[in-house]
Amino acid sequence: MAGYPEDTIAAIATATGPAAIAILRLSGRESFEVAAAMLRGRREEVPPNFSASHRARRAVLRSPDDGSPIDDVLFLPMHADRSPTGENVVEIHCHGGQLLSQRALAAALSAGARAARPGEFTERAFLNGRLDLCQAEAVADLAQATSEAGLKAAWQLLEGNLSRKVLAQRDALLDNRALLEAHLDFPDDEIPAATARELVLGLETVSRELQRLAESFNRGRLARDGVRLALVGKPNVGKSSLMNALLGRSRALVSNVAGTTRDYLEEPLALGNLQALLSDTAGLRETTDALEKAGVERSRSQIDAADLLLVVTDGSNPLTDQDRALLDSLPERKFLIVRNKCDQPLAWESDALGRHAVVTVSATEGIGLEGLCQKALEMLSWKTEDKSEEVLVTRERHQAALKDARKAVIAASLLLENDEGLDLVACELQTATAALDALVGLSSPEDVLDRIFEKFCIGK
Repeated sequence: MAGYPEDTIAAIATATGPAAIAILRLSGRESFEVAAAMLRGRREEVPPNFSASHRARRAVLRSPDDGSPIDDVLFLPMHADRSPTGENVVEIHCHGGQLLSQRALAAALSAGARAARPGEFTERAFLNGRLDLCQAEAVADLAQATSEAGLKAAWQLLEGNLSRKVLAQRDALLDNRALLEAHLDFPDDEIPAATARELVLGLETVSRELQRLAESFNRGRLARDGVRLALVGKPNVGKSSLMNALLGRSRALVSNVAGTTRDYLEEPLALGNLQALLSDTAGLRETTDALEKAGVERSRSQIDAADLLLVVTDGSNPLTDQDRALLDSLPERKFLIVRNKCDQPLAWESDALGRHAVVTVSATEGIGLEGLCQKALEMLSWKTEDKSEEVLVTRERHQAALKDARKAVIAASLLLENDEGLDLVACELQTATAALDALVGLSSPEDVLDRIFEKFCIGK
């Protein structure tokens, strides 16, 4: 976080390339002075007035070096008490295009601003109390969301819903610590049994809520990062045809020749309101062909990385020992058997593979694809119905903090029940509180903050 808070920063806040509008953003105590050095009235060669906050006005953007005009722009000043960063902010809206936007940024740098680091605007909003750390991370999640589920999860974080739940449990811990430390002042007096029981019940309630939030990461990860699906199976069962059918276009080569797919293919796919990454892998079989063998090894890596395996089988031919051996060779994880080629007479029943879930499709005719997608979502424990109030933990950092806090709460509860010393109980409660403080950013090491904000895009 070097350079904060003395200097004024500048960045292009919009995407590069041809566009209708490009926005240059300034933030810092000298934002108005920097803007004044490069803005002039359209009729009068005087700097504009920045006394009115949140009022857009027209001006000419000029080079601070030689006064040459750059563009006809709108500028929007925001006073620190009402700005998103907690500092004076100016947004300059110029015509889009890479050359114009870069000239605008160069003018700001010549006028005394410094080029902003990735995420520095959001970082300043956090440091100035406009956002907590979970909300700051949600800004990046909103910008990077690729699905409706991801947008909804990010919005819940930005609204502060997760932070409120975490802070409610933090307040409960502080209440319990206050009750406990009232007795620590009188070490010769034993804590009454009723008070000890009250503390244990309170800690159990906190533990349950922390566990519920931590467990929501299983769904939150899918919402934020999407789901990885891998099509696996023997050669010539229709994996590539199924990939093309699910994508709605011809992406993978299709042939009756075994071993056509030598390497895996990956394509994004909408799965309900989730974003999925669908992999078509090489047919799994023993082979002496060096190139095909390398493809099979890469297929194994895709299998290891997948959240759900779609095991494609040929429903028009009887099951073989190779089919069963393939299923036995797959890792102990969720997989869904796809009985393909139902447009032809089926040679085996769906219960022939025991308890494994089976869906029946025809990749070439497009039969059963919707049912396949619904079953895949079901096996991922993902419900597509609207749950606008559901708050999901979407980052490993959040889940780890919740788990650490719960571990300390459980330890404190056990110490109380075993009457092993109130000072030890207080220490565990302090550990739990510190974990929740770090989650929302009430206390976070600088290196942690740097790692979080460096993953943002420039201008955020």
